Amino acid sequence: MLRFSASFLLALMALFNFLHIFEPTSPVWLSGLCGWLSFALLFSFTPWRSFSQFLLLAGMGVGLLMWGLARGAELTLTSLLVQNNSLLVMLYSVSFLRLVALPEEAAGVLPRGRLAFLQTLLGVHVLGAVINLSILVLVAGRYHAQGLLRQDTVSLISQAFSAAAFWSPFFAAMGVALSYAPGAQLLQVMAFGGLLTLVSFILITLLAGGWHLQKLVDFPGYPMHLHSVVIPAVLALAVISLHLIFPQITVLALVSMSAIGLVLGVLCWRDPSQAGVKLYQHAASAAPRMGRELGLFLGAGVLTLGLQTVLVGVGDLQWLKQLTGLEASILLAAAILVSILGIHPIISISVVGPLVLPLKPDLELLATLFLAMWSLGVVANPISGTNVMLYSQFKVAGRDALRWNLRYVVWMWFAASVVFLLLAAYRE
Repeated sequence: MLRFSASFLLALMALFNFLHIFEPTSPVWLSGLCGWLSFALLFSFTPWRSFSQFLLLAGMGVGLLMWGLARGAELTLTSLLVQNNSLLVMLYSVSFLRLVALPEEAAGVLPRGRLAFLQTLLGVHVLGAVINLSILVLVAGRYHAQGLLRQDTVSLISQAFSAAAFWSPFFAAMGVALSYAPGAQLLQVMAFGGLLTLVSFILITLLAGGWHLQKLVDFPGYPMHLHSVVIPAVLALAVISLHLIFPQITVLALVSMSAIGLVLGVLCWRDPSQAGVKLYQHAASAAPRMGRELGLFLGAGVLTLGLQTVLVGVGDLQWLKQLTGLEASILLAAAILVSILGIHPIISISVVGPLVLPLKPDLELLATLFLAMWSLGVVANPISGTNVMLYSQFKVAGRDALRWNLRYVVWMWFAASVVFLLLAAYRE
């Protein structure tokens, strides 16, 4: 009953958020309140160790809030309730995509060779950009069943998946980047992220195959079919088109509504009699699946507000004077290092955002930096959602995943630094 109640509150969270979009006079704090109440219910019957990241983030945030308030800063309950609310609504809405966008599992012998490698790289990347971790479960499960979940296959699927964070508007990374770099233009950020994605593809392929791709002649690939990418392509086109038509609506809101609308349309087209049942079943069990994300982003929101109140309360506290390509490279390196220690990239972004925004930085460059922090951070972090899933489902140790991916992370940091320098020079 508590699980159902928590899931029902998540549905209300999305409903009140959508209502505020169409009727701005309706209080958006109701959406935030439902999100917090849902998390409170989950917290009441879930072992606290499952929410250790929330306790850490919220604990630091509360401490900073108390410090800032004691020094004269102001805080409203509404700001606490709505912090990261749109991001959580997007994550909730996008979760429905697994009902229609998961590819059919192929049977038989896996294809092998260079083409199979590239097919797997693109398939995992494109599908992962929309349906998130679900694609990892599917592909890694197939490899595991055939005894092929090893260094080369684990590295490919984790790197291909995490590279989607560079550009995908359906990834949590984009929601975070646009939330902490408010005003950044989606299409420009996606273009810059697309450049990083192209570089990552080249690096992934060369590191796995060598200069002549000779190491890929017997690589076991996952069979992907063209129809599997139709829904991701339609959804991406819908969000971009709606963004051009309704620029006044936030990208997070467009992604949320497009995802729900597309899922409803596809389910009704496939089997109208079962559409309502499938939607209800997914919504009724949403809270336990989203528990980790709820805790992570609610805790990050408290930390962000704490940092903001401290910066207001103590005055001009700045260690950075500007954000150029060099500073972006240094910040990315720092974020990667703390990720290796097990700290989620959202914490790095939550800290960097309030420090850099007062400098009036190039918002597109800042958002791209946040995307890079997320993409490389989740690969380097041994306890990220990606690596935790690989361990819990298939017993791939986080330290092994880190060791296998470290060379890619180092080279990608160098490549991203070059891109940052070029972008900063181009934008001047």
